[in-house]
Amino acid sequence: MRPIRCFLLIIFLLLLLQGYSRSIVFPDGSKPAGMANAFVSQYHVFSVFQNQAGLAALDRSSISVFYENRYLIPQLSNKAAVMVLATQGGNFAVQLNSFGPPQWAESNIGLAYSRFLNERLSLGIQLNYFGTRLAETNTLLMSAGFETGAIYRLSENTFIGLHIANPYTPPINTTVFKDQIPWRIKIGGHTQFADDFIFSYELEKLKGLNTILKAGAEWEAAENFFVRGGMSTPYNAELPMRFYAGLGFETGFFTFDTSFAYHNALGYVPSVSLIFSFF
Repeated sequence: MRPIRCFLLIIFLLLLLQGYSRSIVFPDGSKPAGMANAFVSQYHVFSVFQNQAGLAALDRSSISVFYENRYLIPQLSNKAAVMVLATQGGNFAVQLNSFGPPQWAESNIGLAYSRFLNERLSLGIQLNYFGTRLAETNTLLMSAGFETGAIYRLSENTFIGLHIANPYTPPINTTVFKDQIPWRIKIGGHTQFADDFIFSYELEKLKGLNTILKAGAEWEAAENFFVRGGMSTPYNAELPMRFYAGLGFETGFFTFDTSFAYHNALGYVPSVSLIFSFF
């Protein structure tokens, strides 16, 4: 009971902190980003941003942090923290992320739960609390939503995943601002062709934009050292493709990942994430 009480206490403190900023911008995690975010069928801490069903296989609790600097512009930085609580009845996670400077920050807090229904199928769900600050009126706008997903093991080495985010959210309306958080659907899979090589593939549809194709791979080049790469088609046919690369190092307690995305018009998007696993 003590870990659950600590988990609930941290959730309460994060809700208090949400008075300062709230968001509709999701970070990716450096490992998924290094694989072009073709990650809907994989099990990982940062599945909290990709597909909550991917939290089900985690057997240890953890605390993680993530930082991304979009196009090397400090005002476009993305910051996130994640805590996972692994229990026998399923896994819980809470995530807090913030995008942009305080004057117009967007942020989000989410509470997720995931578990296996049988040996092949895992499900996950997350409740989200969004907000965005309008600099011109110093107004904090809030909304809420949810997302859910599933991962199914087709064979020993092949998995498929489906994720639906924010199928409905209350509209955000003011005299100067009108918006609604867009829905997003992702479907894809991954295959482990060898003990040291994984290939992932995914389709993503975001409301109002073109369906995109994402593909990524991970190679364990040496023990506990990983090399990643990927590509994705653009949301708009007039834009170029994006390319991704990443590196990772894992130990029993500590995981370090970094990634780089490249857009030939806007430049680089570097990111870094740290995961501390315990009990």
